[in-house]
Amino acid sequence: MNHGKYKFLGDYEFIWGPVRKGVSESILFNFLSSGEELHNLEITAGYKTRNVKSILAGKRNLYEQILLIERISGLHAFSASLSCCLGVEDFLGLTDKIHNNIKILRMFFAEFERIRNHIENLSEIAESTYIQVPSALYAYHAEALKQLSHKYLKSRYFMGINEIGGIRVNLSLEDIENIFNSVRLIVNKVQEIIKKNMETKSHIDRLKTTGKIDLKTAKRFCAKGVAAKSAGISSDLRINRPYLLYGKINVKPVVFEDGDAFSRYMVRIEEIGQSLNILEYCRDMLKRNGFRYTADYLSKQEEFEESKDLENRYFKDEKSKHGFGYAESSEGAIFCYIKDFDGTIFKKISIKYPFENNYKLFACGTKNTMMMDFNINETSYNFSVAALDK
Repeated sequence: MNHGKYKFLGDYEFIWGPVRKGVSESILFNFLSSGEELHNLEITAGYKTRNVKSILAGKRNLYEQILLIERISGLHAFSASLSCCLGVEDFLGLTDKIHNNIKILRMFFAEFERIRNHIENLSEIAESTYIQVPSALYAYHAEALKQLSHKYLKSRYFMGINEIGGIRVNLSLEDIENIFNSVRLIVNKVQEIIKKNMETKSHIDRLKTTGKIDLKTAKRFCAKGVAAKSAGISSDLRINRPYLLYGKINVKPVVFEDGDAFSRYMVRIEEIGQSLNILEYCRDMLKRNGFRYTADYLSKQEEFEESKDLENRYFKDEKSKHGFGYAESSEGAIFCYIKDFDGTIFKKISIKYPFENNYKLFACGTKNTMMMDFNINETSYNFSVAALDK
């Protein structure tokens, strides 16, 4: 490691990782410190790189490719698979042919995933400030959402749901109603915990001014999602480049100005309530559209995969054709670029997560902070090492 110009007399290097406590992902932090104050941080990832691009190219069909994409970063499985499906549908010219009820269901699941991830992160932030009871309560409610997901979707992490042109689960309007009511009840309980936490001075004081990032720095590192929103940037594809039916609803930007851990904390809190409102909108729209069962709108994925003349039908003279899809996850934009379809799979699939920008911002925001606040910084960014090491 070489901290170069940042190193002064009395400074020492402290290395943490790549193996850390518990089930933390493998990443190496190289600190430069003169005691409690951190002068510089260098981050090294890549200890468990899986070479996903090559593995994707070796799959037998599109469904297997989507399943793999879901497993790059499990907490963002639905958002990642959605970005891929939207990219394939763009490639095939299906974007405007997808039934509105399928688009609404995708929005419903995406916001469900967002709520779960934010609540789980509130638990981690609470633990980082040593308030164990609220941390345990947040974790309890996040687990309740995972169990709810498994009950209706057969997956705790929304895997195996998305497919080209539709979704693979069969739900009734009653199921959607039950899911919404359960999520609303959990969110109401979480908001009660949040209200009490706001009165806990030690908790709030630890978050304020910690890991502060200004607007200029956020722009320089192309901050995404929560990290950008906390520093005054309206970074939300649901608003800036609406997909599915987000353009038909009033999704207000959630933006704070201070760029510290408290601002990132507040972005998550505001988005939980916002996502609950979107869930309610989706539920109401399905009722108005006369939705009964998901099966009425499911695409015939097996027939799509078994078709032997796809290349001739669609791409005979379009070898340079490509597709592009994106989705706003709980941590920011996920982009998927696809190319080179051989009639069965795409030979080139590139997926980009917000963490590829935000981990650099995190390293910058850690400079000149206190060592005891490092865990607060790390949890408030909530970046996925798995999404970096793909």
